[in-house]
Amino acid sequence: MINSTYIMPVRLPKPGLRNIDGHLLYLEHAGPHMATLSVVNDVLSSELTSAGQLVETMDLELFGKSLFIEHIIMISLYDEYIYHETLVHPALLSLENPEKVLIIGGGDGGALREVLKHPVGEVTMVELDRSVIEIVRKHVPEVPGDSFEDPRLKLIIGDGRKYVESCEEKYDAIILDVTDPYGQAVRLYTKEFYSMVRKLIGDGGLMVTHSEGVHVNRVTFQRIYRAIKETFKKHAVAKAYVPSFTDEWSFSFGSDYLVPPELDREKLEKRFNERLKGKTRFYLPEIHYALFSLPAYLKAALEEEVPPSTDDNPAEIYEES
Repeated sequence: MINSTYIMPVRLPKPGLRNIDGHLLYLEHAGPHMATLSVVNDVLSSELTSAGQLVETMDLELFGKSLFIEHIIMISLYDEYIYHETLVHPALLSLENPEKVLIIGGGDGGALREVLKHPVGEVTMVELDRSVIEIVRKHVPEVPGDSFEDPRLKLIIGDGRKYVESCEEKYDAIILDVTDPYGQAVRLYTKEFYSMVRKLIGDGGLMVTHSEGVHVNRVTFQRIYRAIKETFKKHAVAKAYVPSFTDEWSFSFGSDYLVPPELDREKLEKRFNERLKGKTRFYLPEIHYALFSLPAYLKAALEEEVPPSTDDNPAEIYEES
């Protein structure tokens, strides 16, 4: 069970709902040195789940209906498609026949929704907290749609790391759509965990995880990427600006076979037209390679000598240099 203990940046005020000058606002820690205030139109739900997580849904003036876990925004209707499409489509379009997919986390159903747009035969989802699924289906049903009713889904409620440790199956793609690295969730961002994930990837397959913002959580991003780089023969980073996350969000890929920027353009366009044409709001073949085109300062950051995230020394959200 993930602990509900929240890691407080030392120089920021307590997060959560605030009434300031008669205005209902939500204060969120965007990074170790930055907080945001969002205007709240309505509090839709707030509960401490049986898995020990504080889960809240809010209707925000700018971002619309939004899901928070432990005071950290997970999704908003305004821009969740940017995050989910970048997490899923570059990976699955790299595969000629993505038959079996494993999703760790992803209780909001957005990643599942995007995976099911591909000709997959089976999707296994391992979500720690059933309450997250139930809360989203009740208060933000626009995100999962009817994905949880799809017969291709095999839903397992349980600990993602324990599942990976004991699993003997092989998957074409493994998508890590887990909460940010705090509490026991840090175990899902370590070199040891990625080594176990690697063993579950079938021939020609790959994995992807979101890996935090490249600016306000730079050190966390660097350490997660370093763990993947030291685990897989091939690795790559994509980035996309997600407004509700107040940063360019990173997506780190690992494979012993092929990573998305190596995909032949002709194959990419053919597979996109067959599977996704008219079904995306953000991702297009024209931006596929741009997602992986990093500026000089980020390339330099990825080459800096930082310790990889490990079980003994895990990367954590709001980590300072």
